[in-house]
Amino acid sequence: MWLLLLACGRSPAPSAQETFANVAPAEVTEVLPCGPRTLARVTEAQWDFWVSIPAQEVAPGQFLLLGKGPLKEQVTCGARTIAQVTEIEAAQVLDAEAARRRGRLDPPPGGLSIAEVMSRREALSGQPVKVRGRVVKVNEGVFGRNWLHLVDGSMDEGDLTVTSEATAKVGDVVVASAPLTINKDLGFGYFYEAILEDAVLEVE
Repeated sequence: MWLLLLACGRSPAPSAQETFANVAPAEVTEVLPCGPRTLARVTEAQWDFWVSIPAQEVAPGQFLLLGKGPLKEQVTCGARTIAQVTEIEAAQVLDAEAARRRGRLDPPPGGLSIAEVMSRREALSGQPVKVRGRVVKVNEGVFGRNWLHLVDGSMDEGDLTVTSEATAKVGDVVVASAPLTINKDLGFGYFYEAILEDAVLEVE
């Protein structure tokens, strides 16, 4: 079971009853003009879903900041029918550089960016490390701990894994503190170049 939890991929979009807000700017992967609306398929953290926004210029490779909206079922546009679409009125288009700046978090006082931790991991091995990051994935109760994946915008791809007795929600900004472990091999292909184990976690 723990292997399945650690390996889980993208999940469905949040339901209409949940708060719908950007974890980070959502990347547009497909666009479908639809009269007074634009349908866009986007990826955001571990989600992959469709949104309907007021008609505007948007293209794959751009990013969207999204407000909230209800979930619509079986939305048809021309010959295409999409099973679930979140209808959103507030949407702002960003290019890649603007999205990167928007998603960037400053390190906490006395802390490091995630990019610095990764680049200096050999020297930092076994040393106390503090980072600030946005939670993009959570697996709870695996080996008696909660596994969180953090990003801070300092790297183009990848994240930092943190384990803790505490937990947080996807989208939360947290400060995690723990000695750094490097080259952690759990077997079955689960290898971590750097990981913060049993971290003290503070949700901001």
